[in-house]
Amino acid sequence: MKYPSIITQQGAAERNTQPIIDELAKLINPSTKSQILELGSGSYVHLEAFARRWNNVQWWGTVRDEAEHGQRQYLTSSIAQARSASSRLSENDILLSNLNGPRVLDIEIEDDWKALETAVFYGTAGPFAGFVMINLIHCCPLDAPENIFRHLSPVNPSIDTKLIDTKNGWIAAYGPWLNDDGSYKSDSDEKFDKEYIKSKSPLLGLRSIKSISDIASKWGFVEESRRDLPKGNVFVVWRVKP
Repeated sequence: MKYPSIITQQGAAERNTQPIIDELAKLINPSTKSQILELGSGSYVHLEAFARRWNNVQWWGTVRDEAEHGQRQYLTSSIAQARSASSRLSENDILLSNLNGPRVLDIEIEDDWKALETAVFYGTAGPFAGFVMINLIHCCPLDAPENIFRHLSPVNPSIDTKLIDTKNGWIAAYGPWLNDDGSYKSDSDEKFDKEYIKSKSPLLGLRSIKSISDIASKWGFVEESRRDLPKGNVFVVWRVKP
């Protein structure tokens, strides 16, 4: 199946922007020029705020291309998302020199990753100091998180053009999680998972941080930190292994 558009609650992006900025501030050197890419950027609410906060960083976002896998009700056209992001920026006269328009990148489509590798190879984007995922992991089918870390891996021998800073690059993820033993952190998380997320597809759902860290380790990353944030969310950082 295809992963759906980001599953979150109305107004969440506006509420969680500042807590996420506070955590990103621990990763970003404001005096150093760098590039950072967000996977699954939606309407660019977060990216606009990030670009205003760090003008030395070139910010990139991604949207998913429309595809048909016989489950149209689970799909949101990335073309529509791209227009939504672009039109939102245009309609509000948001013209920031360090905020780039959305790239099409479906995390399950190899050609989309190859296109990003080509852009990095020719110097039109990246390489990236870091990658950000906001409310994305629980919206992915079971195999998708490994696909992300595999393509961003600093040690994957099948990737000639590395997308990430191979010395000090990082991947950060924000969202709700299970406890490491697979149990729910709260009754509200259990309800959100069973009644809302899994109603889209049983292949979706909350994951434990440990399960993702095990995948990350396989591809050259180590879990660096976890930070509890409001509403039961956690901000997790994986760093390229030294």
